[in-house]
Amino acid sequence: MTLAAKALKDAGWVRNYYAYGGIGEGVLADIAVIGGGIVGASCALFLQRDGHKVTLIDPAEPGTKTSYGNACSISASAVLPTATPGIIKQVPAMLMDPAGPLNIRWRYLPRLAPFLLTLLRNTAPDRVEAHSVAIAALIRGVLPAYATLLKEVGAESLVQHVGALKVYKSDASFAGSQYERDMMTRRGFSFDILNADEVRQLEPGLAPIFKHALYAPDSATVKNPGRLVGLFADTLVANGGAILAEEALGFDIVDNRVTGVRTTSGVIAVDKIVLAAGPWSRGLAARLGAKLRLEAERGYHVMLPMPDTPIRRFINLVDDKFVLVPHEDGLRLTSGIEYAKLDAPPDYRRIRNMVKLAADSVPNLDQTEQSIWSGNRPSLPDSVPVIDRSPRYANAFLAFGHSHLGLTMGPVTGRIIADLVAGRDPKLDLSPYRAAGR
Repeated sequence: MTLAAKALKDAGWVRNYYAYGGIGEGVLADIAVIGGGIVGASCALFLQRDGHKVTLIDPAEPGTKTSYGNACSISASAVLPTATPGIIKQVPAMLMDPAGPLNIRWRYLPRLAPFLLTLLRNTAPDRVEAHSVAIAALIRGVLPAYATLLKEVGAESLVQHVGALKVYKSDASFAGSQYERDMMTRRGFSFDILNADEVRQLEPGLAPIFKHALYAPDSATVKNPGRLVGLFADTLVANGGAILAEEALGFDIVDNRVTGVRTTSGVIAVDKIVLAAGPWSRGLAARLGAKLRLEAERGYHVMLPMPDTPIRRFINLVDDKFVLVPHEDGLRLTSGIEYAKLDAPPDYRRIRNMVKLAADSVPNLDQTEQSIWSGNRPSLPDSVPVIDRSPRYANAFLAFGHSHLGLTMGPVTGRIIADLVAGRDPKLDLSPYRAAGR
């Protein structure tokens, strides 16, 4: 059993870790981080490096929710927001396709409508450009922040610096990537355009049906994101931090400061807090003065056996709208944008249909379903995360809304939050990531 797992399964051990006698009897931590995913764990480690006593609060074991099931990619050149010109025209066809990537639970539509209307407004070219600039500014700090934390936890071998591929079956589908390629060029990120023969050489496990590819050399693949976050949590505990397996419900406020986090079993007295609870951040953020159109955007994956000729890196099969990525437990097929209530039961029909499509792209693919999963991304209609001090309370900090780039941006977000807490210059204009006006 890891240190993190022990802490989560033995809450009494956590409470007694410090000599304060239990919850509510003194300061358990000078900083509480709410959220045990890649963003929260990264914030906790960077804060601990600065000398803070940190408690991580999450009812689930770190790395077992959204961070467990993602597409394993550190996308070090992904600068395209979700809302782009013309995307609305693609929506009806995607919704009608039973193997398509988009699904909306129609009973949820009244709640979702403000988010969708804002998303639609964000397809205006000037807004897309501004949001891309903001995303790119964070992306530039991704690899250095990762290098710091990977060295800290001794997990360099979990990350493979092998680049990422987007593959296209036809001239027409490749031509559709021109907008993204132009945007990458404007942001200063390099890429290579590959022909069919070069695709086969780079990924011999793919069927020879792809005429073109876009290769992003700076991207990397995490062999097991859930295990990586678990190592972050273990390091936090080993270095004197604590993990509390409880749900954060609200806050105690005294003299315009957050003085405590209310959990399912009591109040944790704190000096500062960081809210990094992913899609579960919305209600807590509102209590901190940040009312945002944060939605849970559900994604899915299926784990399959790795083919005899293995897939080597993250591959986005653009025509069929799914991703294949190597994982230390096999081949992960991931796809899906589904809008539904946060606690709605999963619908695995679409992701299972995509396994059949994958068999056309990977010769002799063993379609045996080893496991299946769904999870919730924290999405904002502009694709730009919130990294900010609370608009209402100076000792509360916000770090959520990373959409499809949570695994990519987790460590750089943690580094920036530590800078904000310390009063250091993060060497970045933080105005695009503010909560106000979103």
